[in-house]
Amino acid sequence: MAFISRPSATNQGFQSLVPSNNVDSNFLYALGPYISRYAKKHAAGSTFIEISGSSLAKAPLRIPSLAEQRRIGEFFSTLDSLIAAAERQEALLRQKKQAYLQLMFPQEGETRPRLRFNGFSGEWESLQLGKLYEKNTERNGNQFDAGKTLSVSSMTFNAFGNGAAEESLTTYKVLRIGDAAFEGHTSNEFAFGRFVVNTIGDGIMSPRFTAIRPTARWRQSCDLDFWSCYLHDENVMKRILVRSTKRGTMMNELVLDDFFTERIRVPSLPEQRHIGKFFSTLESLIAAAEERTKHLRELKGSYLQRMFA
Repeated sequence: MAFISRPSATNQGFQSLVPSNNVDSNFLYALGPYISRYAKKHAAGSTFIEISGSSLAKAPLRIPSLAEQRRIGEFFSTLDSLIAAAERQEALLRQKKQAYLQLMFPQEGETRPRLRFNGFSGEWESLQLGKLYEKNTERNGNQFDAGKTLSVSSMTFNAFGNGAAEESLTTYKVLRIGDAAFEGHTSNEFAFGRFVVNTIGDGIMSPRFTAIRPTARWRQSCDLDFWSCYLHDENVMKRILVRSTKRGTMMNELVLDDFFTERIRVPSLPEQRHIGKFFSTLESLIAAAEERTKHLRELKGSYLQRMFA
């Protein structure tokens, strides 16, 4: 349901609600979830689901006095404004992150980033991925229970596991902090799949995923926050993955022999730490804005139930 605040025309497939003189428009808009549920319940059609104006007019509504309507309407209008502001802040932060990723990581054909912190200059070193990472073959055995099952897509723990039988967990792969799992599902954002670095704690994951682990020597020279962002970035990894993945039954598969021969530009450890801290802070701001949006939406839902029950 959309609120139209200026003279407009709509497609004939839409139904418009025009408040009468004794109905506040903001109050009517606040009733949107209830009206939408009624419309879905009474809608009809084969190719295009719609509800007639006469059917919609039969929706039973309890309307308070105009003065109370206005108070309620103003309340939800203010809440909607707060939600919209939180959504804009989140979207702006995400846009800034994408812009900084392109400026602070060398793009294809570049040997250094276009934007750097003071005190850093020169080309980033070109290193073979096989010198930095190795195949992760560690199996679970009886180290971790179902509560330590990791969701690769979100890199979070699933306290109840993923539904796998208890006896199968012994075959699961161990993913330790700093390891990276390859998630081969393609999307508009990730054309060949993506790496997700474990930043939350040691756990286990389904054996169908391929994982890489920093070599013992490299682990001392890499910053976790930097690599969790760098390996995940499509602009950096696309040229590598296009040559080191193959199409599988359900998702792309990583061909490790090819992957380990690819090269990647790497900054010094101090520069890694600066960049890693910058993006870690930016991610925290995005998460806070996302959480605020979620909280405001839940708050609105709670008030709708309590005020229109």
